[in-house]
Amino acid sequence: MTGPLSGRVALVTGAARGIGLAIATRLADAGAHAIIHDRDAAAADAAVADLRAQNHAATALIADLAEPSAPAAMAAQLMAKGTEPDILVLCASVEMLENWDAVSEAAMAAQTQINLHATVRLLQAFLPGMLSRGFGRVIAIGSVQEARPNPTHLYYAATKAAQTNMILNLARTTQAPDVTFNIVKPGAILTDRNRTVLAQPGREQQVLARIPLGRIGRPEDCAGTVLLLCSPEGSYINGAEIAVDGGLRL
Repeated sequence: MTGPLSGRVALVTGAARGIGLAIATRLADAGAHAIIHDRDAAAADAAVADLRAQNHAATALIADLAEPSAPAAMAAQLMAKGTEPDILVLCASVEMLENWDAVSEAAMAAQTQINLHATVRLLQAFLPGMLSRGFGRVIAIGSVQEARPNPTHLYYAATKAAQTNMILNLARTTQAPDVTFNIVKPGAILTDRNRTVLAQPGREQQVLARIPLGRIGRPEDCAGTVLLLCSPEGSYINGAEIAVDGGLRL
C-alpha cells in the first residue's frame, strides 16, 4: 500500500490491542509494514490477520520484554527476515495501581523491568540500525500520570517520567539529521486496561469532571499524533512531549 510511510517498517511494542494496535493500524494505513509485537501470540496473530485482510503489510513478533534477552532476539529475528524497523514505538508497559504505603516489591520490579529496562534494551537493539541507515523515529508512549499522578500511581508515574527523561536525553545528544525522539502522553483513554477502573461506581464521572473536553479519549486519538511524528510533515519535531489528554493534565 502506498502512502507517506511507504517502504518504512514500524515496530510497535504491545500492539495487539488498545493504543498500540490503533497506532500500528494508522501507520499501516500510511503504507508502513507494521510489526505487531506482543507477548500474547493469539492476540498478535489476530491483529495481523485483520491488518492483512485490509491489504496492509503486517507481521507478528512474539516476545516477553520482561526477559532481558528479548530485544536482542527480536532484532535478530527481524534482521533475518530483512524487516529492520525505521520506526520504534515504545507502547508496551506495566501499570500497577498501589498507594505509596502498599507499593510491593513485585510491582516495583515488574514496572521497572518493562517501563525502564526494556526501553534501554530496545533502544540498544534497534537504534544503531536507524543511525546507520540515516533515518529513524523513536516514539515513547508516556502518560498524563507523569504530570499529574494519582495516589495509586506513585511508582508507575515515576517509571514513565524516567522513560521520558531517557528519550529527551537522546533527542538532545544523538544529533543525527533524520533520527528523532519524541513522547506522546495519553490521558484517560478507553482501553481494556482502563475499562475496569472506569467501571467502578462514580469513577467515570470523577474522571470526566477533570477533562476540559468532557469525554474519555479513544486509542485512535493517540494514533494520529504518532503518524504526524513519523511522517515527512513531522520531521523537524524532536524532543517534544505531546499530551493527548483532552486537557486532563491542566
